[in-house]
Amino acid sequence: MLDNSKDILYIVISFCIIWVTVFLCYMFYFAARILKNVNSIVEEFRLRLQRITETINSIQEKVEGIASIIGMAKETAGGMVKNFITKKARNFMDDKMDDFGDVAKDAVDRAMEAAQKKVKKMAKKIKK
Repeated sequence: MLDNSKDILYIVISFCIIWVTVFLCYMFYFAARILKNVNSIVEEFRLRLQRITETINSIQEKVEGIASIIGMAKETAGGMVKNFITKKARNFMDDKMDDFGDVAKDAVDRAMEAAQKKVKKMAKKIKK
């Protein structure tokens, strides 16, 4: 079966090729698993980003709605309506923002402070 050293060389080379093939298959398998995990992480990030965007848009719509209500209410009962709307808006925001982090809450608080400043200005105009 093994007549000379060339036959032994061919057998060793064939075993080496088999081991390299097995190693490459193993490496490709784990590379594919890593890419699958990366894809699932990116998809989850996209979903969370979409949910944050939807929540911010909802908050913006609510703030705009509150501003339009304040515009109508400034002719009637200025100060009382301002306090009522501010409390309702803060309660709404607190309920909706429980799922999000401190960064989103800070952004909403800044938006609410800006809205309150506008309300105070309107209230001062009404008093004059």
